Amino acid sequence: MVFSTVVFIFAFLPSVLIVYFITPTKIKNFVLFLFSLVFYVFSIVYGGIQSVFVLGFSIVFSYLLGLWLDAARSKSWRKGVLILGLGSNLLPLVYYKYYNFAATNINYYLHWQITISDVFLPLGISFFTFKALSYLIDVYWQKTEAERNIIDFALYLSIFTQIMSGPIMPYKDMRDELKNRVVTLDAFTYGIRRFCYGLAKKVLIADILGQTVDMIFSAASGQQIDIPTAWLGMICYTLQIYFDFSGYTDMAIGLGKMFGFGTMENFNYPYISRSVTEFWRRWHISLSSWFRNYLYIPMGGNRYGNVYFHLFIVFLVTGIWHGASWTFIVWGLWHGLFVILERMFAHSLWYKRIPSAVKTIVTLLIVAMGWVLFRAANLAEALTYFKLLFGLGSDTSSLEFTFMYYFNPQLVFTLIIACFLSAPLVSKLELFLSQKSWLKVGRVVLMSVLMVISLMFVMTGTYNPFIYFQF
Repeated sequence: MVFSTVVFIFAFLPSVLIVYFITPTKIKNFVLFLFSLVFYVFSIVYGGIQSVFVLGFSIVFSYLLGLWLDAARSKSWRKGVLILGLGSNLLPLVYYKYYNFAATNINYYLHWQITISDVFLPLGISFFTFKALSYLIDVYWQKTEAERNIIDFALYLSIFTQIMSGPIMPYKDMRDELKNRVVTLDAFTYGIRRFCYGLAKKVLIADILGQTVDMIFSAASGQQIDIPTAWLGMICYTLQIYFDFSGYTDMAIGLGKMFGFGTMENFNYPYISRSVTEFWRRWHISLSSWFRNYLYIPMGGNRYGNVYFHLFIVFLVTGIWHGASWTFIVWGLWHGLFVILERMFAHSLWYKRIPSAVKTIVTLLIVAMGWVLFRAANLAEALTYFKLLFGLGSDTSSLEFTFMYYFNPQLVFTLIIACFLSAPLVSKLELFLSQKSWLKVGRVVLMSVLMVISLMFVMTGTYNPFIYFQF
């Protein structure tokens, strides 16, 4: 079950809203926790019921270790408990997500005979594991007290609005709302609008672009596309992944508002960035913040040690976090390379003289080419696609069918809208519409129309999960 399905919109969401608002305040968290488990169970397609046990283990073990950390007074004991907590949470993540990748590469390069297991990937494990890690670290650093109510802690890790693809919110940022929250009419209606906006971004933009992306990347594996089509595929995927993931975040924020939770923003127009460093301040903000606060700074950050080595480790881990594949590792290092270069030359006179528009174009090109690595099934396919981008190895005898991409009115219209919505102009328009009472009516009408059209696509479309569900 995902947010952009008929079952969620017409069955699950109305049910949880009705039950939540008619139950007493004291058991609202328990109700949300039960519905979150139902959501998680019905979302499991590949992992089976064992995914629930992995989530349950993370909840119970992290809860108990948090209490132990809070009670321990000896520094050595606290450090030992923290190491136990980090290890116990990371071990399932490493096993389920990276065991087969490691075994395959060891067998290939060292000629060993490690058994390849039929392991599954529990849904959302990368997200709820990082939330558990940040909780234990914050308790160790005494930035927050340990949670003594296991239902509240279980809801923090498993809340259905965040469990699949985040945002990865620290416990200290949710603690007050877990204990006491109020749902106002303005917040609830804002939540509806934000959910509708996110749904439209997913089904009216990301899914439509995704159809073209699938066809072009599939044809590229056989070198059956020309240069313009290769660039079109890269551009479409650059926009698809943004609207797919930011659309999920918009829906998560909207759903959170409906239940009184303030979910952090996860995107801030990343494609207007003037550097790769700035891009990571605007893209997947919760993950970037997690790595900064819980990896980069503890390693020494800018204060001591080799800052370039710290950045290398952060982006290496960023790539590994995204998936057990060399494409993700190289993608992470690709970004890390440019962040390090920017850090090296940021204060040079020639770098400062580069016009902002040029920096934005170059950054966007770097990011877009990185998405080719992210989308490709393996490094060989990525290399093939890079060659096609620059006219190397194209099969010109098979180009006649590529013209359908250039004269597709739906695709052209979607690309224009996607480019428009990728810029801050849309937020300025939203602010303008909110200042006049008669314009507010137009905003409601616009959102209603978007909702109706989106629901039509949801009911007639095929199942198309969010890209970041695989992580």
